[in-house]
Amino acid sequence: MKVILIENIKNLGRKGDLKDVSDGYARNFLLANGLAKIATTALVESFKKQQQENKQKEIEKEKLIQLQASKMSGKNIVITAKAKEGKLFGSITAKDIASELKKDGFEISEKNIKFSPMKHVGKEKAEVVFELGIIAKISIEIKAK
Repeated sequence: MKVILIENIKNLGRKGDLKDVSDGYARNFLLANGLAKIATTALVESFKKQQQENKQKEIEKEKLIQLQASKMSGKNIVITAKAKEGKLFGSITAKDIASELKKDGFEISEKNIKFSPMKHVGKEKAEVVFELGIIAKISIEIKAK
């Protein structure tokens, strides 16, 4: 029996896939639990159209992320903190970098910033990881007050 999956199913396929499964598996598990629908020609056409629209949206989303990453890439962030003889009172973390980026108009979560906390004055590199694995590299400069 040919079915179209409504949800991702481990070891079978992803949402929107057209699969040929045994009649018993389809009736007793997939259809009974609402995980699939019987593949009619109208339903197949509808899912193909929806998949094309989703692909187009993903392409547009990727372009927007690439644009934001290119704007951020190479950015130099300067943070001033209290220090004595080159050592900071505390440390500079990804949260501090996220707040500085927010001042520049970038809404980035601290979880998306790969950066080891700095406890000294100087320069370091950080990576901002966007969706789809796109990475922007920025430099961080810590100055003493």
